Amino acid sequence: MSKLQTPQHHKARAFLRRAGPIVMLVGLIFTIIGMVSFFSAFGRFGSPHYFWCCFVGMPLLFVGSVMSMFGFMGALARYVAAEHVPVVTDAVNDLAEGTQGAVKTVARSMAEGVKEGLMEKKQ
Repeated sequence: MSKLQTPQHHKARAFLRRAGPIVMLVGLIFTIIGMVSFFSAFGRFGSPHYFWCCFVGMPLLFVGSVMSMFGFMGALARYVAAEHVPVVTDAVNDLAEGTQGAVKTVARSMAEGVKEGLMEKKQ
């Protein structure tokens, strides 16, 4: 266990991974019921009886999405890091290889400047 994780970390992650999709599914069902009621009311020129389900379903859909996002955040971050690290390593190696000459020139110029400054101080 890392220093950043509390003893309840694994329980919380497991809860978010299980409850998030369930809450999302319930929210989706409520939203679909509300939308079907709303659009079917146009054909019969009446009022939608279950449109209130949209007001229950949409927040549940949001809350379930956020719970799922937090539950799977670590796995997604590890996947993204595993995809990026080889590319960044290649880029840094290529950059280091391509700039060796310039770094040597700058270092040589700095050394000459310091050497000249020390020579002037002695005189």
